[in-house]
Amino acid sequence: MRILYGYSNCTDKKYNELMSERGASAMVPDQKYHGLLIKGLAANGAEVRCCSGLPVNRAVTSRKLIRERDEQEGGAHYHYITTLNFPVIRQLMIMCGSFFTVMGEKKAKDTYAVCDSLNTAAAAGFILACKLRRIPKAGIVTDLPDMFSGSRITRGVRNFIMRRFDGFVFLTEHMNIVNKRGKPYIVLEGHADAEAVTAAANERYEASDGTKIAMYAGNISSEYGVITMAEAFAGADIPGAELRAYGGGRDAAQLGKIAAEHPSVKYIGSRPNAEIVAEEQRVSLLINPRPISHAYNKYSFPSKTIEYMVSGTPVLTTRLPGIPGEYEPYLYYIDDDSADGISKAVKRVLSLPYGERLSKGAEAREFVLRNKSNVVQAKKIIDFLSTMKKRGRSSYDTAEKA
Repeated sequence: MRILYGYSNCTDKKYNELMSERGASAMVPDQKYHGLLIKGLAANGAEVRCCSGLPVNRAVTSRKLIRERDEQEGGAHYHYITTLNFPVIRQLMIMCGSFFTVMGEKKAKDTYAVCDSLNTAAAAGFILACKLRRIPKAGIVTDLPDMFSGSRITRGVRNFIMRRFDGFVFLTEHMNIVNKRGKPYIVLEGHADAEAVTAAANERYEASDGTKIAMYAGNISSEYGVITMAEAFAGADIPGAELRAYGGGRDAAQLGKIAAEHPSVKYIGSRPNAEIVAEEQRVSLLINPRPISHAYNKYSFPSKTIEYMVSGTPVLTTRLPGIPGEYEPYLYYIDDDSADGISKAVKRVLSLPYGERLSKGAEAREFVLRNKSNVVQAKKIIDFLSTMKKRGRSSYDTAEKA
């Protein structure tokens, strides 16, 4: 199978080079999401041809001309569109570059296109070229257009483009709300790195000195419950326990203030992804305090959930509606996302025997690697694309007219 993959990211090596220009160290979620998925597709024998405008803008680099050589990594080919680094011009060049890249690609009978549906410029170019060349195209939907800020026109354009795909890859079943014409779709919450390795038990802080460390890694924003979590931990008064928070965001200063006033709360800041993953494997508990009541939670499956689980460390999370029931046996839950509710949940879990918590974490790791690895999830996408093709030319033509 030949897969043309449209998005705005790159190889991990290239990403680190680009981000080093502005001194950034943390890897954004979509870089990891698409990177692992592409590796998974290649691991399943697919010939993957990636086309990208690169994840840069004036905030990342002052270069006016963005030009990078094509690369090979993880069994996939990466082609980078040359652009001028000016907002509107850059998007137009990405759209044209995506169009001509697809038009120039060799087409076999089992050629398909997969594209980040929210990357407006790349998706527009891909869709038009695929229509002309009659290549079935699936859109990856990681967020709903209407959940984005911006003008009504911008959201309208995103929705218009999304309707042009022949099938969808959703994060949650609730996302099917955008599928007005009943096109085929598959739900894949996310994926873990099939090559992930968990640290040995004797490397955990709790095993060496008895310190029970709870950890959060992600966006430092009150919108994600981070401030409430910090306040909850500060007031929990759990002997020998502390909270370590990693990441950056608009409420970092507020979190820093709480940490300065409460020794049990430590704000570390942004760190390289490798360091974050290593710490996740050494602490006692990983927390996701995202508020339950927010409407967007139905359409979201936090990428950190699977990243947390693959570490082998037990996970405590709010009971988000986007988390399928099959995860229930492998997670500890926060049923009340208030400060008091989070505090009680943390106390409850950390009071459990060390061996019982480790067993829970190990079972969660085994579950995601067996069922949700990037290789396993990519195989489901390959099977899904084949199913789209089997719907027949008449069904494909109907989808094109929709």
